[in-house]
Amino acid sequence: MRIIKYKKMSKGRYKVTFDNSELILYEDVIIKNGLLLNKDITLELLENIIEENKYYEVYNLSLSLIEIKMRTESELKNNLDKKGFEKKLIEEVIERLKKEGYISEKQYIEAYINDKLNLSKDGPYKIKRNLLNLELPENLIDLSLEKISYNTWKDKLEKIINKRVNLMKSKSLYTIKTKLKNELFNLGYDSELIDELLNNINKDESNIIEKEYNKAFIKFSKKHSGTYLENNIKSYLYKKGFNLDDIARIIDKNNMN
Repeated sequence: MRIIKYKKMSKGRYKVTFDNSELILYEDVIIKNGLLLNKDITLELLENIIEENKYYEVYNLSLSLIEIKMRTESELKNNLDKKGFEKKLIEEVIERLKKEGYISEKQYIEAYINDKLNLSKDGPYKIKRNLLNLELPENLIDLSLEKISYNTWKDKLEKIINKRVNLMKSKSLYTIKTKLKNELFNLGYDSELIDELLNNINKDESNIIEKEYNKAFIKFSKKHSGTYLENNIKSYLYKKGFNLDDIARIIDKNNMN
């Protein structure tokens, strides 16, 4: 079998035309096997070249995936496995990428935490849970999270709380705190820190309960009156998260008018 010509392609590849076929080969394979000098190829050499080319195909595909974004070892293996490459070949490439510094669990964890810290609402427990789901070592995750100070998480959480409170101006304080506590816990923040910051929230609810009372009165007075009307209004306001003392005061105030 004789090489007739080469045609350069993208990503370090060449289309090699033989006297009876064509192959897409990587430049490293061509140079390693001296194909620029030796134009005559035996069947045995051709088989070796094809096997070597698979290795470089896996290697270069891996680099392309890593260029798009950092990858964990398991992510990369899953991607390559889906392409149908042999597991032994994948392992060989993974080991090379580790030695060359393209795959680093420590760097991946630190970059992931930094992104989540600056670009998401996620707290430390959710971040850790997500990293564990990526099959990364717990000890490395803990070491990286420990570098972030308590005040950093506190400042981040305060900003989230302030923004959410501003969006719930028409809600009772009880409703706001209850809703936020569940949301923030699901985002992965420490429950004690959540309680500490939520307890610092104060707001004047007089206008809010007045509006809710008026809505309830209009709704229930169409069908009820007297004690039954009052009980319906009390139940409505209680479900909205207002405490019983404030409910009693607003009802007494409106009964006097």
